[in-house]
Amino acid sequence: MTTFHHPARHAACALVAAALAWPAAQAASPAASSCPDYFFLSDNLALNPGFETPTAGTAAGAQVCWQAGDPPFPSSAAADWQMHSSNGSATVCSRLVHSSVPGPGGAKMLEFKAGSNEGGVYRNQALDPRRADMFSVWVKVRSGQVAIQSRSVTGGPVAWTSKTGEWEQLRVCTNSLIDTNQLVIFNQAAGGGTFYVDRVELREIPIRE
Repeated sequence: MTTFHHPARHAACALVAAALAWPAAQAASPAASSCPDYFFLSDNLALNPGFETPTAGTAAGAQVCWQAGDPPFPSSAAADWQMHSSNGSATVCSRLVHSSVPGPGGAKMLEFKAGSNEGGVYRNQALDPRRADMFSVWVKVRSGQVAIQSRSVTGGPVAWTSKTGEWEQLRVCTNSLIDTNQLVIFNQAAGGGTFYVDRVELREIPIRE
């Protein structure tokens, strides 16, 4: 079991296939995760999904870093996204750079550098627990391995990268038994890592019985 660390809270997550919501999907690519066939019931509900808007007071292209002893609630370089670190409070850094994501991306993407495992970005996104949601992210890993999840505690679905040096879409889906309460994108390699992220989507989908 893995525990996220940031100044205000500790939240546990499972990074094993047994934690996925629909076990039948475990044989698929890790990037495919546990999403069934679906169609969307909502527009994109994610805030600053293309990382186009910088955090207030952050200069364009400036690197924002956090380490133990710095003020709490470390904002990333992108508005509406916070940074989190490892239990050992390894330094984490982020900045907005020119985007190279395939498809209809904007001008910018988020570059993230994690000093250890669990370093990444997140935002609290509490939704009606009776609904089902799809959380999707495009990720390009330079080093390490990246995972995403849409719940801050053990038991929610997780998807992780299987490639290095090329873009990969990760997605996870919840059902009426597992709700969405936090969007999390993080490096899970113990030695740290660097990755790019863009094109976040959060949409309601039909509930799978």
